[in-house]
Amino acid sequence: MAILVIAEHDNRTLKGATLNTLGAAALLGGEVHLLVAGLACGAVAAQAAAIPGVSKVLVADAAVYEHQLAENLSRLVAALGKTYSHLLAPAGSAGKNLMPRVATLLDVAQLSDIVGVVSPNTFRRPIYAGNAIATVQSLDPVVVATVRASAFDPLPAEGGSATIGSLGTVYNAFEPAPVADFMI
Repeated sequence: MAILVIAEHDNRTLKGATLNTLGAAALLGGEVHLLVAGLACGAVAAQAAAIPGVSKVLVADAAVYEHQLAENLSRLVAALGKTYSHLLAPAGSAGKNLMPRVATLLDVAQLSDIVGVVSPNTFRRPIYAGNAIATVQSLDPVVVATVRASAFDPLPAEGGSATIGSLGTVYNAFEPAPVADFMI
């Protein structure tokens, strides 16, 4: 199965931590896809498509994704995540807000701040405030993890030619639920 990396960006440029997260994904082996969710984020998608090692860029371009709020994005990632073996995001504030929600929606454990890849389901991560490194194994069908960017070499920003695909599904967590959903 393929690996999905969630891009960190500002709707204009791709953040460097995404390249490091892609470096971690490359160590897992397999096809790597990159999700770019935002508003008017075509330039980011074009930058993402140029990264070697990325085979497909999925673009969710809608107003609800403009600020990449975890409430909206988590539902999209969880819906997509069922078809991937790994879901990875940079371990910044956005990734640390998003990925636990995704793991909950998929009913799997989430691995935080991975700093090493031992095998496709075994990782190294810091514990005890970084004073020790634990080797942890995930037995879940989908591995959901945040990646400490400084622990992995970044992929080059140019030289690839990934396909770009558009996603039409929009999840808005702030849209009122139908009244019938609350009736017993």
